[in-house]
Amino acid sequence: MIIDTHCHIDMLESPEFYLIEKENSGDITLGMTNLPSHFALGFPHFKKLRKSRLALGFHPQLVHENLSEIDALRKLLPMTSYIGEIGLDFSRDFIKHKDCQLEYFDYICQSIRTQKKIISVHSRKAEREVLSTLKKYNIKNVIFHWYSGPLDLIDEIIGEGYFFSINGAMINSEKGKKIISKLPLERILTESDAPYNSHSSIQNVLNFLSVKEELIYNNFKELITNM
Repeated sequence: MIIDTHCHIDMLESPEFYLIEKENSGDITLGMTNLPSHFALGFPHFKKLRKSRLALGFHPQLVHENLSEIDALRKLLPMTSYIGEIGLDFSRDFIKHKDCQLEYFDYICQSIRTQKKIISVHSRKAEREVLSTLKKYNIKNVIFHWYSGPLDLIDEIIGEGYFFSINGAMINSEKGKKIISKLPLERILTESDAPYNSHSSIQNVLNFLSVKEELIYNNFKELITNM
């Protein structure tokens, strides 16, 4: 059983076919969305599925262009136990929207602080700020998706009980390999980040880690048990 904790199913070429294939294979897939309106459109297709779930997201790269969707996010929160993709992105193209991102990420975390959710966070060039906000609101059950931040922050993230989802791009970069080497196996999950990641094979990740699917499944089970 393959566990994919971060896949943009709605952005795939044939999302409905993909969902049927995953259901038939028995793989577990968490579908991320980039905007609340995307979640609202996709959610009806997930209602009867056993192995696939759709997460409610508000991608930090899109926040500044979609400010009005924050009310929709709040109203949609009761519909799912999964939140993502949310977070902060202070990379070159988006640092100019830093204040807006911080305001909205703070609001989202404040909105879910008393709710039992599983959350996948984007933290590019903003890892310390993401962690600080999560800690501020005592947010649990967090997965740091495609972590690329400072090595010296990893222990603090682990200390909060958070997980890291590893994808094929990480095992193909020196920085990614260094990050993975610092992660305890019990804090690792797998992701494809399809279709945004050209190295989307989860089996390649498992081979690199020299672990079996059961270990990832047990980690995932621990995560959902804590909800």
